[in-house]
Amino acid sequence: MELKKLEYLLKVSELGSITEAARQLYITQPALSQVISAMEKKYGIQIFERREGGLSLSYEGKLLIEAGRKQLLIEESLKKELLDVRNETSGILKIGISVNRAAHFLPIILPRWREKFPKIQLQVDTHSYLGFEKIVAEGKLDMAFVMQEADVNVKTRKELVYEPLFCYNCLLAVPPNHPLAEETGGILDWRLRPPVDLNRVKDDPFITTPSKQRSAGWLNSIYEAYNFYPRSVVMINGASQYNLVQAGIGCALLQDTIAFAQKRGVFFRLDKGDFATTLCIIRRKDSYETKSMKYFADLIRDYAKQGKWSQL
Repeated sequence: MELKKLEYLLKVSELGSITEAARQLYITQPALSQVISAMEKKYGIQIFERREGGLSLSYEGKLLIEAGRKQLLIEESLKKELLDVRNETSGILKIGISVNRAAHFLPIILPRWREKFPKIQLQVDTHSYLGFEKIVAEGKLDMAFVMQEADVNVKTRKELVYEPLFCYNCLLAVPPNHPLAEETGGILDWRLRPPVDLNRVKDDPFITTPSKQRSAGWLNSIYEAYNFYPRSVVMINGASQYNLVQAGIGCALLQDTIAFAQKRGVFFRLDKGDFATTLCIIRRKDSYETKSMKYFADLIRDYAKQGKWSQL
């Protein structure tokens, strides 16, 4: 299968439009239509079906695209391996990471990585967090960081490797003037305080996580365990929730790493368990791991082993 023509088909499949695909591919619409017709004639199939909202793949088209995508991944993996064999240090490393982790984590890791691979460009995707697994599986990212259940064998994709890096537990954070703050008994270390029932704050305003955030599912499972319905007054990402709790806006469920990193704050463990979730690094099983990719992953592993994820 001709790789360039396959890339054209993938772009049309992704966008559902020949016109828009041609624009992004910098070719004319008639030229792209001719490529599609030639491929359909070659394989004796109809690749696309016209439906409301644009083009979609036919059943045969899906088979062709899937086979072609595998071929492209093999080609890309081979290119990376050949560059490594020749010890060439140019190229691109594509990673996926949440905005919050990127802000804290990259300034710490990148200087060491750039020192060793100064000619390699790092491309960071922070916008596709919920879809990182799919994007890595399709070969559009080299690696990504995703949250998984404590058992990382649950809800995983068979074509990916999931490497656990760090385990997060859940804590209840309350404002400094909250009645629970007076029940700390003078114990400054939240790890030594007695755990609390989440329903102690059932009538309090709550700062919650947007449903599109990956951690929302994890937090919802905790709410369900307590039959708890938060009275949400603000819906915002986790990194900002701590500041709003400190400002007295409401209570929140936060990862224990925030408690480790902050010098202020009133935190409690939950009495029904830690509700652990795991941060994993993922990559394709069949992809070649370049030297730059391996070194980046090694820096992450070293960072995790030193317990520094508490800063994230």
